[in-house]
Amino acid sequence: MPHCHVVRVALMSCAFATTGSAVIVQGTELPPLTPVTNQLAMSHGAVFSSLNNPSVVFTELVPGVWGVQGTEPWAPPSNGGWFNSPIFINFVDPADGVTPAFVSGTITAMWGDGGGDFDAVDMRGYDLANNLVASQTFSGFTFTQISISGVGIHRVEFWANTNVGAGTSDTGFDWIDYPTPQVPSPGVAVLAGSLVLMRRRR
Repeated sequence: MPHCHVVRVALMSCAFATTGSAVIVQGTELPPLTPVTNQLAMSHGAVFSSLNNPSVVFTELVPGVWGVQGTEPWAPPSNGGWFNSPIFINFVDPADGVTPAFVSGTITAMWGDGGGDFDAVDMRGYDLANNLVASQTFSGFTFTQISISGVGIHRVEFWANTNVGAGTSDTGFDWIDYPTPQVPSPGVAVLAGSLVLMRRRR
């Protein structure tokens, strides 16, 4: 199923200047209950993963609403699932599906399960050197729009927050929307790699 594009102007910076369209993952790009890893790398510039694989799947958040879910291996979506396994998204170059990339601007999603319980989730963005760029905690009783904004975001993490929300808080989301991933210039890539090595040596 083809994905949609909307026009968006991304934030500008000296190191990560970029302007371009946005990409939307609707949760219907693959057949129901399909584990999601790198299948969307070349079409959407995104690689999905979690702590326990395959624990990121396309499934129904509520009847008739499909999205991306983090599931526990002992509670598969085919049995109803308990969707509180974290979801990680690494942005890659859509041209080859491998080269690390970043987005600059706002990343949004519709999050929740519409179950009526009080859920909470942490949304965090990290750059190519693994520095935290943006972080926000969201809570709600039904589907809620969540978002973070920043420059040079390479990885986004979604963690269920059971300290703020109920123990059944989950990580399921729908319609995640982000600027088209961009590959950093060679100088920026080398600098990011050097920063990672310096942090490891410390």
